[in-house]
Amino acid sequence: MRGPSSRPPLRSTMSGSGAMAKTTNGLAGLLRARLGDPLRRSADALIIGTALTSLLGLAFWALAARLLTTEAVGVGAALMSTVTLLANISTLGMRNGLLRFLPEAGAGTPRLVFTCYATCAGAAMLAAGIFLAGQPLWAQKLGFLVKSPLTVLAFVLGTAVWVIFVLQDQVLIGLRRTGWVPIENGASSLLKIAALPLLGMAAVWAVFAATVLPAVLVVLFVGALALRFARRAAALDSRTPAQARVPLARLARFAAPDHAASLLWFATTDVLTLIVLQVAGAEAAAYWFMADTVGYSLYLITSNVGSALIAESVHDPAHATSHARRALLHSAQLVVPATLTGTLLAPFVLRVMGPHYAENATGTLQLILASAIPQLIVGIGISMARVRGDMRTVLGVYAFTAAATWGGSWLALGWWGLTGIGVVILVNQSLVALFLLCFGRSGLWEDKRGWRSFPATLGALPRAWRQLRNTRRSERLVAPALAACGLPAGSTARLLTSDSDTLVLSVTGEQGGLVLKIAISTAASRGLDRHAAAVEYLGAELAGDLAAVLPRVLGRAELEGNLVLAESRLPGTPATSLPASAEEKDVVARAALAMMGRIHTATGRVLEIDEELLAAWVDGPLAAIRQVYGSPGAAVRLERLSAELRRAWLGRQVVAGYVHGDLWPGNVLLRGEPETPQVSGIVDWENARAIGLPDTDLVHWWLTAQPCELGDAVLAALENPESVRSGLARLGVTLPNCDLEIEHVVLQTWLWHVDAGLTRASTNRVGLVWLSRNVGPVMRLFETDNPKTTTGRIR
Repeated sequence: MRGPSSRPPLRSTMSGSGAMAKTTNGLAGLLRARLGDPLRRSADALIIGTALTSLLGLAFWALAARLLTTEAVGVGAALMSTVTLLANISTLGMRNGLLRFLPEAGAGTPRLVFTCYATCAGAAMLAAGIFLAGQPLWAQKLGFLVKSPLTVLAFVLGTAVWVIFVLQDQVLIGLRRTGWVPIENGASSLLKIAALPLLGMAAVWAVFAATVLPAVLVVLFVGALALRFARRAAALDSRTPAQARVPLARLARFAAPDHAASLLWFATTDVLTLIVLQVAGAEAAAYWFMADTVGYSLYLITSNVGSALIAESVHDPAHATSHARRALLHSAQLVVPATLTGTLLAPFVLRVMGPHYAENATGTLQLILASAIPQLIVGIGISMARVRGDMRTVLGVYAFTAAATWGGSWLALGWWGLTGIGVVILVNQSLVALFLLCFGRSGLWEDKRGWRSFPATLGALPRAWRQLRNTRRSERLVAPALAACGLPAGSTARLLTSDSDTLVLSVTGEQGGLVLKIAISTAASRGLDRHAAAVEYLGAELAGDLAAVLPRVLGRAELEGNLVLAESRLPGTPATSLPASAEEKDVVARAALAMMGRIHTATGRVLEIDEELLAAWVDGPLAAIRQVYGSPGAAVRLERLSAELRRAWLGRQVVAGYVHGDLWPGNVLLRGEPETPQVSGIVDWENARAIGLPDTDLVHWWLTAQPCELGDAVLAALENPESVRSGLARLGVTLPNCDLEIEHVVLQTWLWHVDAGLTRASTNRVGLVWLSRNVGPVMRLFETDNPKTTTGRIR
């Protein structure tokens, strides 16, 4: 039993008359779960806000085109582009800075918000002043801005208002009040549309006035709202404002590189447009711009989810990795379908702008849309780097993206035209995603495990797929399994394990609590039969607290030709589910191994290892490996392993007894205080052997406690065999057969573990990755007739 699952219970009865109610309740439950998750709720609010702003923005410009002259629209668009550019420059890295530091500011929240507003507004006014001073040089068409002190003041103050308008979204996100963002953005956009007809007489100032004046009202309202929320956050903090103050140096170390990275990101597209204009001409630039504008919309989904991720991860750092994975899944659920749909509809979308756009930009748009999939990893990885304060990664990723995109596009344009730019963008995003994954900087794992983290996750994908598939099976089989065992139909079943050929469910009903095990293959049925035989035999042979730690078989049945087993549910919690320090884990190990040792002693007897026993211990397991492990030279290496174990075992007198075969913390239930845990159950005896080597159970526990794959743990044990003895001795354990070479006990433990993994499942078989990691390293020891480790020959 690999630990309880957090899945909600599965009801065993699905009444047809209640189908409509079930559907309604399911949808309502799904909506409640979505709204109850702060990360998804925030991300959805931001995505809705972006979509709302885009749609209403399109309506605003359509209205402007009808009400204003073409010159007024063009000048107004240029003026607002200038204001937006200056405001983005003047944020000084505080957009992500507020996301990163507000959730932990506590009593210092009001001060941090006010300081950022004042600093960025001051920077905006300075930037506006510099722009106006050089206006004759770089914006001759905007000469009306300096015609009077009033127009200068309007432009300068408008830029300051706009930078605060830009920042207040981040303030609301950082304060975890993201639901106000679409309201604020929608209100501002609606006010813009309402104000435009009233300000139409302002000519070239109409667009500016219709945009900035509503922003003033929204800034005042949201500012008061944010101040209220900030004071609430401060009231919940036991620190004084001085103690909670974010050090300026820390803020600057974050904001400076983040601002540089953001400017690089904005410049990547803007400079690329100039490159296309220079190399391919104005028409190509127009085609490229439209394709990029449409394709970039998918990047905004990940960007919005990333903003919510930063705020939630800083607020709840203990679950940051879990937040990152959920953010990736949430983004993928939106981006991947949108990419597939957009790829199919790309020519039709571009045809709306004219047939030439569809003819020249469809391939480019499709490639940009495809690049949004690897950008999922990049976007989430960058957000997590900001959470960690890893600004080298943030700046490095954006610098590489900018340089590779500019250089690659300049070359690709000459070879493949605009399609070449799409190829460059897709390749660049894929390379960055691969880098983040391979070097442990994606934020999807608890620690930086380097390049090993990516293969490890790939290796885990088959197991994740098996878990999903078996979860669906359990939903189908739980009701008939309960009926086959004669259990009430109203019982509630909760799936405990789901990655093997045996479904294990915790069942609660009128009969009390029990465990239901459903085999879905012949191999799993054999395992359940072996489990039942073990617990029934031991339950009859043992007494007192030894018998109490074993489940009792309550009933057997067949379902679809496979075995179903009902057994008593033992009290306690799996040892793997208990958070523990190294010392507490040792306490748990002592209790578990002591209990198992008593079972070994109670069932043990002295015997001589003969050919019949070797056939069961060595020949059978090696035969199972031969069927699936076909690497070059495997047959010869397996023969050498067989010869080594036969040489070690044949004719030896040993203490043999009933062995569990899969003794690890997940199969041991505990209750009581962490300092003095009591073993309340030893479960899952599918790999049990009535005549086995007790030492293997103890060594198996030690191997599974190592922070690496089994194959690597076995190699480490063979290279330093005394570490196994000393490690077990630290736990108060003495091997029953202490005269046996520990290297051979380790090999026998490994052999039985691999055999169990291969024979207990036929539907959910172990994969090639598992074999390469757990079988391959040991096989390499037997490349010659004298198997050796790095420390010498196996004795």
